[in-house]
Amino acid sequence: MMIKNNKQDFVNFIFNKGIIKFGKFRLKSGRQSPYFFDFGSFNDSSKIISLGNFYANSIIENKLEFDVIFGPAYKGIPICLSTVIALSNNYDINVNFAFNRKEKKGHGEGGNIIGAPIKGKRVLAVDDVLTSGKTIKETKEIVEDQGGILTSFLVALDRKEKAVNSQLSALEQAAKTYNVNIYAVASISDVMEYIKETYGDSYPYFSLIKSYLQEYGCEDIKNIK
Repeated sequence: MMIKNNKQDFVNFIFNKGIIKFGKFRLKSGRQSPYFFDFGSFNDSSKIISLGNFYANSIIENKLEFDVIFGPAYKGIPICLSTVIALSNNYDINVNFAFNRKEKKGHGEGGNIIGAPIKGKRVLAVDDVLTSGKTIKETKEIVEDQGGILTSFLVALDRKEKAVNSQLSALEQAAKTYNVNIYAVASISDVMEYIKETYGDSYPYFSLIKSYLQEYGCEDIKNIK
């Protein structure tokens, strides 16, 4: 799966495979959202292979430079593995990867990192959705504890919401706070555009998402039509 319209193809995929769900969902931030990116729905080989392709395409598209891809436990682990496989299969790029355990292992190889050494390496971390800077903070601490440098972070979907107590988006705030370049395969703007073009703005959840973003969205999305 090579790059053509990676964002559009990804949005089409998550919409038609039921990865993005609509309803009422309470987020970690305490906000009640009319939509939810359900990573648990990547539950078969076909879907996880496709996910890796989308991430790999985004890495190539954004010309990201790194030495190791890191998957923070737990959701980042299958994303990391599927991404490095896609980079190898689609682009003939051999990539070092690593991921962490939640708890350190006291026997065998020990420690809490599995995979390639991180020390002295530029690290690209991958995860599902950025709703706050908590995951980035934790990942940065893990990487730096191993002597690595977290240079970039790639997520599937940018919700384009303001960070708590800030006018910046959660993505922008986290990038500024932790000095990390953050990218997304697609954003809620792309989802809204897909819904409008495919179903029209009368689609039941279009107006609900629009209202939600007018209240919680960052400045560049508040006036979405």
